[in-house]
Amino acid sequence: GFITIGPGVGPTSIGPLKYNQWFSDEKGYQRPVELATIRLKNMVEVLTKWDEYVSNTLAISRRGATYLFDEDGNELYSYKSRGVLTYSETMPRPLSFLSPYIGESVALNPL
Repeated sequence: GFITIGPGVGPTSIGPLKYNQWFSDEKGYQRPVELATIRLKNMVEVLTKWDEYVSNTLAISRRGATYLFDEDGNELYSYKSRGVLTYSETMPRPLSFLSPYIGESVALNPL
């Protein structure tokens, strides 16, 4: 056809114009639908286990922050957003801060 995309995110052609997406060689890239699916799964997980994840609602006084604690309650990681819609110091790869805890391959591609 006139427009061809794929496999995956590229190569792409629109008539005589052909190009590759700048992110096509990156590992862990998520297309918008994949990212939305992961966010929805995470939201369902958190909402169905709210009391398990949030033992003290007074501790949630700030939006746009991420905390990671060990089994004893010691803080392993924290990030407090200064802007809107950020939850990690490394937003291009927002889960890369988890690499030391879950491994780089999982942190870069949570699918």
